[in-house]
Amino acid sequence: MLYQSTFTQPHFPELVELAVIGTGLGVLRSNLVFVKKVAAFWDSTHWQISPPPFLNIQSLAYTNAIAAWSRSETTPEWLNDLNPEVKRPMKRSLKYLFKTGDTFFHPQEGEKRLGLSNQDWWELTQHQSASTQVIAIRHLNTDQELTQHQESVLLDKLQSSERATTLNAITTTERLSSRQDNEISDSLTGQMRTLIHHRDDEIRAKAMCALTTVNRIDSSAIDAAATMIEDDIRHVVFAGVYALTTVEQLPDYISPSFDRSFVKALKSCDYEFVGLFAKGYDRWHDDPKQHLEQLLSDSPEFLPIAMDALDQTPQQVVNIG
Repeated sequence: MLYQSTFTQPHFPELVELAVIGTGLGVLRSNLVFVKKVAAFWDSTHWQISPPPFLNIQSLAYTNAIAAWSRSETTPEWLNDLNPEVKRPMKRSLKYLFKTGDTFFHPQEGEKRLGLSNQDWWELTQHQSASTQVIAIRHLNTDQELTQHQESVLLDKLQSSERATTLNAITTTERLSSRQDNEISDSLTGQMRTLIHHRDDEIRAKAMCALTTVNRIDSSAIDAAATMIEDDIRHVVFAGVYALTTVEQLPDYISPSFDRSFVKALKSCDYEFVGLFAKGYDRWHDDPKQHLEQLLSDSPEFLPIAMDALDQTPQQVVNIG
């Protein structure tokens, strides 16, 4: 059915699954549980880069609720045929949708909603629907420097209490500020620096990566990054190492922490991180091999791995998923 309809994005498994449910075959799909627990993707706003392979239970439930809501089915006949694990959260989601209508998806409007002007998207950031706000934030654009109003809109969204709003506001601020001749303002920078101390791990990691991309890592961000690299959560560690490896020189008081984290990556055979750490050593030391020889004098079994990572530093590509 999808092939005959010239479905344009078969390379996104999630979109295929959404389409299957949208065409009315949701019961069949929802009774096949491929994923009990989805891996933790460090950046949920970059879905196009690293989409999950299948819908998990919560996503199946919400998608079925959208399918029923879009057909005005308050109690669909097929509800009782759903897998019980999907049925329960689906009923809650369906009740929420009929109560609030909080979704950007409105089938009667088709693709017209995505063909809005830049000005329309900026205005939709103030929409009462949280879902619509998030979609609007993702579409924000400008052909020139941010106006004072646009900057205040982004600042407001960065300060939001809604997690999804904050995460997508960080993405958009980074994207608009990393353009040529469009430097990030002091007020937006200040808020981003506040977010690197956020209680939510994904928000603080994403804010740190954004500050790194727009080249606004200061001494306070360096201290925060030093704390991040000793965390147990992988994407938090990545954000800290990524930030630190961009500074010209690592402060002496942070070096022991960086060394400990590097050894930890070696012991866990995390070769992606080993390569990223090696990039820092290569940047900061006149003779990085000598430093690693001294560092690993008590663990000589790790030295070949460290040296190999150092030799590959110019070509090293890190892909965190």
